[in-house]
Amino acid sequence: MIAGVIERENVVQIMDETYNERKLKNKIEEELKKLEYNFSYKGTVYLVDAIYVLYNLKKSGEYNLGEDVYPIVAEHYNTVANNIKCNITNSTDKMFYDCEEKVLRAYLKEFTFTKPGPKKIMEAVIKRL
Repeated sequence: MIAGVIERENVVQIMDETYNERKLKNKIEEELKKLEYNFSYKGTVYLVDAIYVLYNLKKSGEYNLGEDVYPIVAEHYNTVANNIKCNITNSTDKMFYDCEEKVLRAYLKEFTFTKPGPKKIMEAVIKRL
């Protein structure tokens, strides 16, 4: 009987974690929709997971996406980190042309306007979660 109780508690914990993961990923997706990211691109799907990983690593200051984040996402999708990076960069480049300048400026809270990279987008999204 005790084994059944422990197993049940584990299942409930897993369900709670799955629910919380989905809830956080939904928030991330909502933020990316504000920036006109296209969810038909692999890079946008990878970006959601990359932001989720970065958020859960709770890294502040210095971190390297290529060493700390992309390999984790790549393992999940059974691919290589460079593929993740290239797809996210491509998706971010396309977002830059699809999103209105005033929306992007307001979202990033920048006065000078330059094309943002994935890291800048990820940090901006995490600040809003």
